[in-house]
Amino acid sequence: MATVTIEPDGRYEMDLTFDVVAFALNQTSQATADAAMNQLLDGPETNLAAQVAAARQRFAREFAVLADGVPGTLDTNVFPTLEDLQRYRASPPTPRLPVMLMASLAGRLPPGTRSVAFRFPPALGSVAMTVMRPVLSPASVIANPGLDTDPVPLTAARPTATPAIPEPSHWHVARQYLALGFKHIVPEGLDHILFVLGLFLLGNRLKPLLIQVTAFTVAHSITLGLSLYGIFRLPPAIVEPLIALSITFVAVENICTPKLQPWRPFVIFGFGLVHGLGFAGVLTSFGLARQQFALALVTFNSGVELGQLLVITLAFLAVGWWRQKPWYRAVIVVPASSLIAATGLFWTVQRLLQP
Repeated sequence: MATVTIEPDGRYEMDLTFDVVAFALNQTSQATADAAMNQLLDGPETNLAAQVAAARQRFAREFAVLADGVPGTLDTNVFPTLEDLQRYRASPPTPRLPVMLMASLAGRLPPGTRSVAFRFPPALGSVAMTVMRPVLSPASVIANPGLDTDPVPLTAARPTATPAIPEPSHWHVARQYLALGFKHIVPEGLDHILFVLGLFLLGNRLKPLLIQVTAFTVAHSITLGLSLYGIFRLPPAIVEPLIALSITFVAVENICTPKLQPWRPFVIFGFGLVHGLGFAGVLTSFGLARQQFALALVTFNSGVELGQLLVITLAFLAVGWWRQKPWYRAVIVVPASSLIAATGLFWTVQRLLQP
C-alpha cells in the first residue's frame, strides 16, 4: 500500500508499505514460501545485508514516476535497512510474516505537470495507491506489477488542444477490485477451488448446493469485513492450516455419506468464517483504496463470488450431466473426493510444519 502527497510546487513524497523479506528474495509476498523468508530472516546477517542492499538498488532501478509520460526524479529513497530487520527480528509481531516495513521516497515533478503515473518493481505485486493532490480530491489507483498506472490528473484545467485526463471513477476502482477478487479464486486460489468442488460433489440436486454456497458466502463475507476493519483477526499460521483442513473434511464427508446431512450447511458456515480470514490476509497484503474502502471491499468480495460461480459452472459442464446416473457416485464423486481429501491433508501437514 502506498500514499503519495504531491505539493503545488511539484515536490512529491511517498510512503510505501511492503513485504521487505519477500522483495529481498525478488518475489511477491504471495508467491514466496514462509520457509524461504524465515531462512533469510534468521540466516547469516552478511547474507541478509547483501540481499537488502541488492533489493534497494533493484527498487531504485525499477521504480519510476512519470510526469506527463516523462520520468521525474527520485531524490530520496529511504529504504528499510538491515538495522530495521534486526529490530524486527529481535521482537517479531504476531504473526511474524509478512515483514511489512515502510520505504519513504521523495522527488520532484517538472513545473506545469498535468498528470502523474507510477511504476513499481514487479516483485512488489499489485500496489494500492492513494494520491493526495494539491487542488483536486485524493485519487485511488492500482499499480499492477511492473506496469505504469493510469495517469492521475493534477489539475482541473482543460487545455484547448489536449483533452483533460479523466479522474479515476468509482467504476474504475470497482472494476479493478472485482478483477482482483476473481483472480484470487481463478486461477490463483487452488485451495478455495477444491473446497467449492467439494461442495459441488455431494448431492445431485441444485437446492442443497445453493444452500451450502450461500452459507459459505455469508460466512466469509462476515469475517472478511471484520478482519479488514480490524475487529477480529487470526494469524496465517492458524488460518491456512484450517483452510486446508476444511477441504479435507468436506471431501471425506463426501466419501462417507451419500447424501447431504442436516448439519452440513452449519459446518460449511463455520469453514466459511475461516476462509474469509484467508481472503482478508490476501487483501491486507495487497492494500485497499483508502478513499473508497467500502466500494473496494464489496467489489473484491463480488469478484470472489464470481470466481466461485465459474468453478461450479465448469464443474457442472464437465460432469453435471450425469449427476442422476446410478454410477455417478462410484465413478465421479468418490474418486474426485479422495483426490481432494489427499490434497487437503497434504496441505494441512505442510502448513502446520512451516516454521
